[in-house]
Amino acid sequence: MHRLIRPLLLLLSGAALASPAWVVPSAKLYPVPNQTSAALRALPAGTSLDLRRCYAVWCDVQVDRQRGWVLRSSVNLSGDCRQLVQLGLKTLRRSEAAYANNRDQNKDGLACDDLDRPLIRQ
Repeated sequence: MHRLIRPLLLLLSGAALASPAWVVPSAKLYPVPNQTSAALRALPAGTSLDLRRCYAVWCDVQVDRQRGWVLRSSVNLSGDCRQLVQLGLKTLRRSEAAYANNRDQNKDGLACDDLDRPLIRQ
């Protein structure tokens, strides 16, 4: 019974869904997804973080034991489009840290967009 409860709790808490990532360039960690709020701390370039989920402009992350929000344009991580899209990172523009030529299969300047995903081998 305990074998089933622990994974379920991790899944519900979101810990099982976090992916290792880093910031490029430096960024600020905010308590809410709003740049007018006071930053919790500055994150130097290369700071490791756990990426929980990204949205159009912001990513929900955890740095050490501190949870907060970072601008999506400054987040990068390893993986292919299948992995990134599950985390909310789709339609990446060249100005975003997670954009990479190998993620932009049709070379239209948008990585992991709807037009790229059919070109990715399943």
